[in-house]
Amino acid sequence: MDTSLSLSTVLDSGNAPQVWHAEIDFRPFEGWLDRQRLADRRPPAANATKEKITSGLSEWQRKKIVRYVDENIDTRLRVSDLSEQVRLSVSRFSKGFNVTFGRPPYDYVLSRRIEAAKYLIASTQEPLSQIAHACGLSDQAHLSKVFKRFVGTTPLKWRKSASVSNTRQWDYLTAGTRAESDTGAQVSLGY
Repeated sequence: MDTSLSLSTVLDSGNAPQVWHAEIDFRPFEGWLDRQRLADRRPPAANATKEKITSGLSEWQRKKIVRYVDENIDTRLRVSDLSEQVRLSVSRFSKGFNVTFGRPPYDYVLSRRIEAAKYLIASTQEPLSQIAHACGLSDQAHLSKVFKRFVGTTPLKWRKSASVSNTRQWDYLTAGTRAESDTGAQVSLGY
């Protein structure tokens, strides 16, 4: 097989024809084409870049964070405090938390504060300002703003429409605010 190619092009420019002649040696290109064909036969996974997959928190870490948030709902909770509980860096914790809970730590803590506020609003007649402080929010205005964003209504309207029976599932949130008497009845430790 002849690996060279003769290319002749005749160009008319005026009355004298010009002939261009080129010889190209294709042997180096054939080797390159063979390598390309072999590369194209590789499985697609070998050509694709590996993506980093972030794993979530382990089960013990998830449980510990849920318990820690619920027990400290009335205090300032920082991401660094949460990450220390499960012995991870803040960055690694935040990524793992997003995978496990499907939202950032700040949103999760706010949602737990609002769930605690819903229970306290429905089960007590305490002023909203005291409920806000008991749930770790700065004041009544902050409670109202966040409450409306999460629930869709104001705390006062929630108090009028909610009953304690609808919020019994959140009893564990107030475990630290109540004590058991000797007879087994629950006694409120006032705010």
